[in-house]
Amino acid sequence: MKRIYPKIHHCFLLLFILFCGQASAETYPTVIGKPGQWQQQFTAFGQVMARTETTIRLPFALKVTKVQINPGQHVSSGDVLLHFKAPHLLQNLQKYAHHRTLILLAKQQQNVIRQGVMEHTITRNEVVRAKQQFVQYDVQKKQSWNAIHTDLMMIHNKIKQQDLDLLLDRKSPQDVADILAVLKAPFTGIVINRPPQAGLWIQAATPLFELEDLHQVYIQVAVSEQALQDWQDGETLIETRDKSTLILQPLTGEPGIDPASGMRLVLFTLDNRKTSYRDGQWLQVKHLGPTRSVLWIPAAAVVNRNNKTWCIIKKDQHFTPRPIKTGTPLAGRIPILSGLGARQQVVIENSYELLYQDLKKLVQFVD
Repeated sequence: MKRIYPKIHHCFLLLFILFCGQASAETYPTVIGKPGQWQQQFTAFGQVMARTETTIRLPFALKVTKVQINPGQHVSSGDVLLHFKAPHLLQNLQKYAHHRTLILLAKQQQNVIRQGVMEHTITRNEVVRAKQQFVQYDVQKKQSWNAIHTDLMMIHNKIKQQDLDLLLDRKSPQDVADILAVLKAPFTGIVINRPPQAGLWIQAATPLFELEDLHQVYIQVAVSEQALQDWQDGETLIETRDKSTLILQPLTGEPGIDPASGMRLVLFTLDNRKTSYRDGQWLQVKHLGPTRSVLWIPAAAVVNRNNKTWCIIKKDQHFTPRPIKTGTPLAGRIPILSGLGARQQVVIENSYELLYQDLKKLVQFVD
């Protein structure tokens, strides 16, 4: 009988070890990673900048006679902003009208000269002098037209020379000046500040008001040098108040540098037809990296140790830690970018217990 007890003892010990091993394995449920797609996400603040903006000013003194705009008003290209009187504009119109008259008289004289040549009643010298005078008047007329054309360009009036001639044929230079002395919008935009009141004299080159085109804007985002490449590939967007998304279009070229912070400045354009965004406004910008294939596992399966990310792999009742690279968790799941095979079983509960327990060194680390 004494010989039987040791055999029975060893049998019970073996069964106990097997039972414990089986029980231990059952306390650590596993899953196999599910294939899927993932995009890395980045967020930053971007500042809105008007794509086109200008300060309206004129190179000559003027008196404002009528104002047709208010701050915040939307205007279209070519809309009349204000009426004015300007001695400089009137003076150039009078010069042009005078040179037109001279050239008309010179043309009449040319007809007389031709008749005199045919009748041999005029000398060759008189013919030469008449031609020289005609050329001189023609040059003066062109110079005066260039001067008045420059004035009209400054007030964004695109009247043609022949149309101006028709006006001067019917009206005096003063009346024509009253017709043309209107400042028009150079582009479609928004009036930023209050224009001068009617009756005020404005000195040459004095700012009248600012105009911004916000129908398409720049969005400037400051990112670190390390994150620059991440922001140049993928898709960039912002979310509106109604939870819809607007896609930003990247501008090509080398990103700028903010001298104050050393951050790289990435520029995007945004179609802002509803002018929902104002110059200087700050927005939260989201960037989605290129889509890549990953394995999704429960976030609880991932643990950290020694500044590394791990998961526990189960194979043949053995548990082995595996260093992995992960992306940003989403809805309780986490994407595995590398380190995990497609059919490997991953422990999803009590992973920390396996990772840190000391009993018989169930998990051996190789750091």
